[in-house]
Amino acid sequence: MPGPKMREIKIKSYAKINLALDVIGLRDDGYHMLETVMQKIGLSDEISIKWQESTEDDFGIVLRAGKPYLPTDERNLAYRAAQLMAQKANVRGRLEIRIIKRIPVAAGLGGGSSNAAAVMTALNRLWKMELNTWQLCKMGEELGADIPFLVLVHNTRYRCALCEETGEKMTALRHGMRKHIVLAKPAFGVSTGEVFKGIDSCELKERPDIEALIEGLKDGTDEKILCGMVNVLEEYTLNHYAEVRKLKELMQKTEGVQKVLMSGSGPTVFAVYGTYKEAKRACLLLRKQGYEAYWTQTIRDMEIGGKKDAEF
Repeated sequence: MPGPKMREIKIKSYAKINLALDVIGLRDDGYHMLETVMQKIGLSDEISIKWQESTEDDFGIVLRAGKPYLPTDERNLAYRAAQLMAQKANVRGRLEIRIIKRIPVAAGLGGGSSNAAAVMTALNRLWKMELNTWQLCKMGEELGADIPFLVLVHNTRYRCALCEETGEKMTALRHGMRKHIVLAKPAFGVSTGEVFKGIDSCELKERPDIEALIEGLKDGTDEKILCGMVNVLEEYTLNHYAEVRKLKELMQKTEGVQKVLMSGSGPTVFAVYGTYKEAKRACLLLRKQGYEAYWTQTIRDMEIGGKKDAEF
């Protein structure tokens, strides 16, 4: 008698950028309190998941991460996301996850968190768990601060959100940025923990105007959006990693650039352009200079019902 049929699901795993990031305090447990506006972008990994149900009382995960330097066990967020979902669903069988990586690793673009969010989204469908977005976001909090936002954008039409505290308080915004984006990074990663530890001793010279940024996103005013875009973590990373500072200065000189900002704790720097031609030209220039560079777009708003932003 044949065993249970193998089922398969494929999903894209999208990166994010921080349009603004502010550190507003430190909790008693050592975690930093943040205000950040995150935006989904088109750069993505591809994930395929195969599931073979079993009558035996066991569960196993095989993860193929696509790069020899990426862990394929509990150190990988996608692996831990699958474990978490399996415990919730109480399933038995063999799960195979294959990731085709395009999002740079340790780059401030949420690649690992996005993989986890995409795996949770896919398994919710594959196992017919019927968890709603809020429930998935709450589960994602157990794994990482960026994961609730990335769960949101993989499960709804929202593309942009204000995330507060350590990421668990989230207001989904009905409007996001609509721009061409060039991402570039030097040939190394930056430790998020190091940057947050170091920022405590930095004097923050400029802070984002998040209220103006959100207002600009709502009414489509570039001036408000661009003026509100500040990342306070640059104060540490640019002063301790000269190559990141050099990269930002180079991108600021490219033709047609509207704004240049580091995403997250770095080292990826992104530049905003109004046209495809300007962005493509800048991307080619950066590649000629030896940088890992990508052209992409912010994911445009889809029609979202209602007049208010949604809290999660």
